[in-house]
Amino acid sequence: MANPNPLHTKYKPEYCKLLIQHMKTGMSYESFGAEVGCGRSTIYQWEGVYPEWKAAKELALEAAQSYFEKRLVAKVSGSTTKNENFDVKLVDNSCLIFALKTRFHETFNERKEITLDVTEMPKIEIGLYGTKKEDD
Repeated sequence: MANPNPLHTKYKPEYCKLLIQHMKTGMSYESFGAEVGCGRSTIYQWEGVYPEWKAAKELALEAAQSYFEKRLVAKVSGSTTKNENFDVKLVDNSCLIFALKTRFHETFNERKEITLDVTEMPKIEIGLYGTKKEDD
């Protein structure tokens, strides 16, 4: 009898190593599904079913971030030579910054979160423009 859960029929333990290799080249987590013939929703579901897959994803995300950071450091340092299998002169600054800000926004965002406790704020009266405040 066929397995009624297609999620289990597509997963293979060797995908963990393949995912890390895939993302070491700067590719996205979601694009790995195309490499193994399944959709992104399936690989997201694997995270809740296979602990080794979830762990591989974490390592792969670090590897992908490292891919872009190496290029950033090479550009910032002014290197003009080939470096770890890439030609620094061919790295586009704008594309690199865009990739880092969008794919790794937890680390490279420009937003700062500010928390304000409004329980201790004084009372503020707001009037409409052009209206007179009556004397007390």
